[in-house]
Amino acid sequence: MIVVGVAIGIGLGLRSADPARADPPAEAARQRLLMEAAKEADSALASLGADLIAAREHARQGVASTVSGEAPAPALIAAADLLASGSDGAEAARRALLALDGIAASVEPGAHVPLLSYGGTDLQLIAAQLRTSAEAASVFVDRRRATQAVVQALAAALAALERDDPASALTSLDQADAPLAILQAWENRPPLLQYWMGVSADLIGAARDIAKATLDHDTAEIAAAGRRYADAAERARGADNALAVTLSEVASGVSATPLRGLAALADEASDARAGVAPLLRAGS
Repeated sequence: MIVVGVAIGIGLGLRSADPARADPPAEAARQRLLMEAAKEADSALASLGADLIAAREHARQGVASTVSGEAPAPALIAAADLLASGSDGAEAARRALLALDGIAASVEPGAHVPLLSYGGTDLQLIAAQLRTSAEAASVFVDRRRATQAVVQALAAALAALERDDPASALTSLDQADAPLAILQAWENRPPLLQYWMGVSADLIGAARDIAKATLDHDTAEIAAAGRRYADAAERARGADNALAVTLSEVASGVSATPLRGLAALADEASDARAGVAPLLRAGS
């Protein structure tokens, strides 16, 4: 009896504390559970990441269209729609990571499981910001086109004066009134735009005086108006460059906040998926 007891004691003492060696089937089942949870999290993150990347590309297109003066709303609204429809995917990815974290804590205590800091509500918030940006960007493009219309009207008037057609010049200058009114209605407009508008008004005023004096055959007034135009034209060189810079800056800033937020969400989803990848190979 003593010998049997000693033998049993020796056998228990040699039993491994490693669960994988102590109970291989149970450990294999735990590893499979971990891998399945990792696969679910990876799939959820892949779907979420695809939505966020697509939304970011649409948003970037919207910003580029704003800068170039094209219609920005369709791309920005498309980005917003993708985010809104992807809000459930964000919640699914968040839940999958939490579940994976719980399983990893018991199966692989040393494993690191990334968690998402955001959910569906955050996607809905950025979607709302993009919709607001779409409206603001459309208004900005209208203003940008107004500046182009002013330049075109002045160029047409100068061409008419070159042809010795002052009546047509006056008609062309009148076409600058409506776009100038759009710019005048812009509250809190950039200071450089205000400067450009002042120079443009001086150019238009001088060109109009030249046209009227030509119709009146007033050579003295033609000369005086010509000097006023030359002075304004000298200032216009710097004003045009300043206008181009300020319009580009304003255009980029219209959608900057939601675009930065969207980029951060996409990057976090990508990083989380990279963090899950090692667990896909757990136990293999």
